[in-house]
Amino acid sequence: MFNCESGFLVHRKKHGQREAVELIADINHYTKLQSPKDKPKKEKNGDAQPGLGWMRTLFDHNEHFIELSNMGEEDRSLMFLVTVMLAIALGWTAPFMGVVLAGTKLFSSDWYFGIVVGGGSVLGFAVLLYFLWPQTFAPTYFTSLRARYRFNRTTRKVYVLRPARYGGNVVLDWDRVQAHVNWCAPREMTHDDLRDPVARQARQDNRGGQFGICGLVLYWPPLDPADKERAGEEVLWVGPKLAGENLWQYIRTFMEEGMDAVPEPTEYEWLRKGFHSVGQHVEETVLGPSRVLDRLGGRAGEGGASIQTSFNFMLNAVWAPLHCLAERLCSWPMFPDEWNSDCGQKRRESGLGPEEPLRWTAR
Repeated sequence: MFNCESGFLVHRKKHGQREAVELIADINHYTKLQSPKDKPKKEKNGDAQPGLGWMRTLFDHNEHFIELSNMGEEDRSLMFLVTVMLAIALGWTAPFMGVVLAGTKLFSSDWYFGIVVGGGSVLGFAVLLYFLWPQTFAPTYFTSLRARYRFNRTTRKVYVLRPARYGGNVVLDWDRVQAHVNWCAPREMTHDDLRDPVARQARQDNRGGQFGICGLVLYWPPLDPADKERAGEEVLWVGPKLAGENLWQYIRTFMEEGMDAVPEPTEYEWLRKGFHSVGQHVEETVLGPSRVLDRLGGRAGEGGASIQTSFNFMLNAVWAPLHCLAERLCSWPMFPDEWNSDCGQKRRESGLGPEEPLRWTAR
């Protein structure tokens, strides 16, 4: 899913790159950014220590690189459900016209009424699709399944796989990166509101609205601040929703200190490469957070499931096939061989969990 990237693209087309960066990505004069050399402050009592927060975000983890994705996976089945409902609504147009026009005289008032209603329904659906496509359907269908971000400490590069319309594939220098650890969606905020401290605080207090669209943004500034084309400028939404400074410190610590300096991933922090089966989606995406609460909160016995988890399963299992079907309308992105982003060790392109080897001599 590329909802954040899509919102950025739409705003950039209307108002330009600079305003999109300042408003949508919230990278502006008032934003506090962190660099790779910024370690967690001791007075935070460990709140910003390196960690993945029990959220599925990690594709791969080894001596040379970690690989993560972007936010939005949990919305895929919802969007497919909306698509099915719209298709059903449009599908009723033909039977309705058949009933209305049956037995009516050609060019009579009833015949014109049927044509107007049927044609109006099709036109209305086309107009709705036109307005919803850029930010609702295009980020979900007929594109990459998700973004892949490979942070390689051996080459000191960040390798980015993403659709062409959202910036395309690119290789970035790690040492230029800056992190915005408290990014929130702007909602109804305008560019003029950036100068208003009350509006800026309201954006943070809103925490991404009812859907919690907030997380970690990584930013590469233009190579030349005076360049009107802003060459070299990049914005990445990294990790799942609600990710923040802990994820940034995990990435930063890995890149600066190595694999042994970050916590070993738990079974709930691995994100599947490739496509899910229905059962895999239910267990990993739907039930994963609930099982974490079972485990951490003692809500269920050993090997069992709490009432909350069982209810969550019944509530969501019916939508799992829709999610898996929506996934298969996309393609799985692959790293170009010429990048050598894996330091000479090929990794599998499907499956879940740790992959051996974890250590090897780079080529």
